[in-house]
Amino acid sequence: MAYNPHVVKKRSVERLSLVSLWRIIRAHQWWEYKVIPVLAAFYATALMLDVPVSAIWREALMAFMATVSAAVYASVINDLTDLEDDLAAGKPNRLAGRSPFLGLTFIILSAGALAVISSRWRHNAVLLSLYLAVWLAFSLYSLPPFRLKKRGFLGILACASGEHLFPTLVAAILAFRGAQRPYNSIWIVIVGTWALANGMRAILWHQLTDIDADRAVGAQTFAARHSRSAMLIGTWIAFPTELLVFTAMLVEMRSWWPVAAVGAYVPLVALRIRWWHFRHVIVTPKPDFLFLTTELNIVLLPIAILVASALRHRGDWVVLGVHFLIFPTNVSRTLHATLNLARTALKASLKLARAS
Repeated sequence: MAYNPHVVKKRSVERLSLVSLWRIIRAHQWWEYKVIPVLAAFYATALMLDVPVSAIWREALMAFMATVSAAVYASVINDLTDLEDDLAAGKPNRLAGRSPFLGLTFIILSAGALAVISSRWRHNAVLLSLYLAVWLAFSLYSLPPFRLKKRGFLGILACASGEHLFPTLVAAILAFRGAQRPYNSIWIVIVGTWALANGMRAILWHQLTDIDADRAVGAQTFAARHSRSAMLIGTWIAFPTELLVFTAMLVEMRSWWPVAAVGAYVPLVALRIRWWHFRHVIVTPKPDFLFLTTELNIVLLPIAILVASALRHRGDWVVLGVHFLIFPTNVSRTLHATLNLARTALKASLKLARAS
């Protein structure tokens, strides 16, 4: 790449911008899509225990901080170790052309957060082990000589475990700890399986989306080596498992509000497919797609759980408000889509009335 002083100057300015830093850590890819499901598991555990989230807000904050610090670490080491392959494949990389000290700074800050959080949890072996497992999974997935990303199905398990399984288990354990209740092993298995199945679908979809670029540079991801198996596992194993354990979660929460969230989600998807010609995706990439259960998991489910809890414990209305403030993007998108669907339905009804 030729030296361009204008580009260098622009990047130097961008390094001081919060927006630029947000992009470098790829927060737009995980801030809502990875953090909210973890918090939803925390909310769901509190609802199952009939404990107000507002009463255990410190544990919710710790779950949030632990997930965010690990996500920053995972994003930065992934871009650092993918830099050569991304440039060869012509894929964007947020650290390309930047000082390596920038990535190192983020890693040091993340490691500092790891040290502080680990110190706070040092007397809880289960909690500490699960949180360290998050960081271990991300490290094994990205860093050489392990680089499980290029070692087939082990990479799928490592990524799904680091992004979904272990953080979700940390959140659930924190909720039990805050409520001062003994662990419910059945519930922990249910939410853990839900997280793992959803995480496996997400990384299989991601690898299938990148399959051409990965094959071009010889990256031996599971999907690049076994694309048909990736589709079959995602569609016929991970997705049914996810739906089954999600149903079990609904039963264990003993509230109609999460069920109502499912009832609202199904027509939202069906109408967008019918009227706007969106294509539903379980794991196989398609243009103009809706990745099934994402909107349910990151918008409707956490809101429904918090509403159900707030109707029992008024302090949780504050938690719901804070949730909206921190995670507004996909809530706004869902609201916008719902209003547009309502307009489409109204127009169709008026057209039918005129025709009759």
